[in-house]
Amino acid sequence: MSSYELNAHTDYEKKISDNNIRIHNLGSFERVWVIGSVRGKADPFEKICKQILDKSKPKDRLVFTGNLVGSNNNKINESKKVVDIALKLRAFFMSNSAFDVNDIVFLRGCFEELLDKSRELHMSPNPLELVEWMYSKGLDKILESYDIASSLLYHAARDGASALSRASVEINRAIDKNSGHSNYMSSLKRLAYNEEKTLLFVSAGLSKDRPLEAQSDELWWGGGFSNLDEPYRDMVRLIRGFDPKEEGIASGKFGVTLDGGADQVFAALFKKNGQLLETIQN
Repeated sequence: MSSYELNAHTDYEKKISDNNIRIHNLGSFERVWVIGSVRGKADPFEKICKQILDKSKPKDRLVFTGNLVGSNNNKINESKKVVDIALKLRAFFMSNSAFDVNDIVFLRGCFEELLDKSRELHMSPNPLELVEWMYSKGLDKILESYDIASSLLYHAARDGASALSRASVEINRAIDKNSGHSNYMSSLKRLAYNEEKTLLFVSAGLSKDRPLEAQSDELWWGGGFSNLDEPYRDMVRLIRGFDPKEEGIASGKFGVTLDGGADQVFAALFKKNGQLLETIQN
């Protein structure tokens, strides 16, 4: 995987930025690969990617359900490396002649949300309290994977808005040093579905009393998705990659959770009618 040059498709990010900034239509397809939360576990994730490459067909779709970055039980967090691996997998999908710009989607998970909001703390009325909460969720480990000292935001939050603005610039520069990472962050979608709207893909949760266009941060923080035997409108399958309750991989009548927790990574292959064809794990 490491031999592929990612810079060969520089117009891809421009095309996806022109699409709906909130939701993503994967079009009509026969099969779709869905990758659960990775949470900075590079080696297990790379094994999953290799299996997908071995088993994939030219017209398959690919959904990353968010939380590529995140906290886990490893001594070294490799969130930065995980994003690189994901971009390489995307590049391989892009290299086939049947590829379309809508065939792949990255969803926003709670850990991407933490990383994104770490660049906006200068606008918070209670930055120190927010930093402590974000670090308790694992932001410090994500920043360290980008070679950013975990003490940066603590010190900046104590010193005021100007210091936080400088910290934001430093975080942006650290992300920008990695090819494709800023584009990855800006391309994140809230949810995805197929043309027939038989399959719905989210990161963690769903508000069942709201239409797709009105879904908000429950998508990455969870809520309304705990009962996998309840339907959402006419959807055949609701598929998420992260369980905030940490109950792991699960399958119900209408819903599937692909969460390997802090140690494992799961992915699955579905048909457009919701049938689960197979699951793979590291």
